Amino acid sequence: MGVRERLGFAVAVAGQNLVYTFLGLYLLVYLYDTVGLSERAVVVLTATIAAIRVWDAVDDLLVGLVVDRTRTRWGTYRPYVLLTALPVALLTWALFSVPDVGEGAQVALVAVVYLLWGITYTACDVPLWSLTAVVATDDESRSRLVAWARAAAMLGLAVATLAGAPLALALSAGPEVTAQGWSRAALLVALVGMGLYSLAFFATTERVAHDRAPVPLRTSARGYLRNRPLLLVLLSGVLGFGQLVVQVGGAVVASVVFGGVEVFTTLGGALVAGVVVGAALAPRVLRRTTRRRTALVALAAMSATGLVLLAVGPSSLPLVAALFALVGVCNGVHAVTQTLLVADTSDLAEIRTGERVDGASFAGLTFVTKLGGALATLVFGVAVSAVGYAKGVEVTASMREELWRWLTLVPALSSAAAMLPLLRYDVPEADLPRLLRARRAGEGAASRPHGGEGERSLGSAEYGPGL
Repeated sequence: MGVRERLGFAVAVAGQNLVYTFLGLYLLVYLYDTVGLSERAVVVLTATIAAIRVWDAVDDLLVGLVVDRTRTRWGTYRPYVLLTALPVALLTWALFSVPDVGEGAQVALVAVVYLLWGITYTACDVPLWSLTAVVATDDESRSRLVAWARAAAMLGLAVATLAGAPLALALSAGPEVTAQGWSRAALLVALVGMGLYSLAFFATTERVAHDRAPVPLRTSARGYLRNRPLLLVLLSGVLGFGQLVVQVGGAVVASVVFGGVEVFTTLGGALVAGVVVGAALAPRVLRRTTRRRTALVALAAMSATGLVLLAVGPSSLPLVAALFALVGVCNGVHAVTQTLLVADTSDLAEIRTGERVDGASFAGLTFVTKLGGALATLVFGVAVSAVGYAKGVEVTASMREELWRWLTLVPALSSAAAMLPLLRYDVPEADLPRLLRARRAGEGAASRPHGGEGERSLGSAEYGPGL
């Protein structure tokens, strides 16, 4: 694949992440501060949104199984990009355009629209990342594609984080952000972001074809649950949730530990810059070693850096920012590698069964990301409660020290735990291209791996029944 196709896909990911980050960062701010919901309505709406997010995580897997069964002249995944771009944009705008009706009606309306947004966004997200497994046909092209996409995602996040609130203020035509300002900003961000996202349809070509007749849904689901290497990668992702604690509670930590929420701009900027650098470095690293080993080293480095942060403490902001950047580099390398490991498990499923499950596989990855975010939010809430911090409470030195321990130790232990499932991941990476060629040539049934990491038969117990 050429640079133009790779760039088009990366821009699409940046646009999608721009919309996702804008909504994630500012929706509750808009609803609580601008719409002016009462304390009771806030509690009800927060609980409702949390419940919808749980369903949204489960919905990922269902959407993935359905998407894999799609057959059109444009491919399996590209049509969803074109079909979901406008609905996601309009629903995003609707969430920031709550009409002035009764409070109960406002809560109900937001809940319904948010549910529709979650379902529609899943239908746009799962096919997008599934394209990485069928657009690029060799390891080098796939590594570069994922690296560009991960770096672009961070750029979309950075733009939404830094420009979202100022844009809403500029469009409010006044000294304070208004409901109209948020609505205009949401519409502009949604149209631009999802417009860029649609480039994934026009700029890419699906080169790996699916079978004309998909297997029954029950068979596909059973094969998915028996894909042991995929389940190990997903379990590793769940155990590694601790790295998200910084994103979830970074602003609060900056305020408590460093005495000002503006410090989060420095630390967050260092982290994002590190992720971009790490994503860019990943293809070069992967040319020299296996994906499994790269993931293990990245996780080990993140764990070690967390322990160093715990040891040095928050006394030196430049040193902390440098270590945050190092965590970001490791995170960027790991994010690219994790995506490639998931793609490998889909290749493995095709080798064994003849059926590709890219949609279901990448749906599992988005499920893990959402579950990890929920776990990180829960742990951070426990941490804040444990240290006794609340609005109006005087921050003490012991409170700062204890919260810093939570911020550094949880990611360190979580990253170490995430290594354990990957120690049992043994997909024969070096043999996958040969086995795929043999399968597609009608010889896959008798193929067996030789050499490479994990020298075992694809039908052995190591891969579970059928894999």
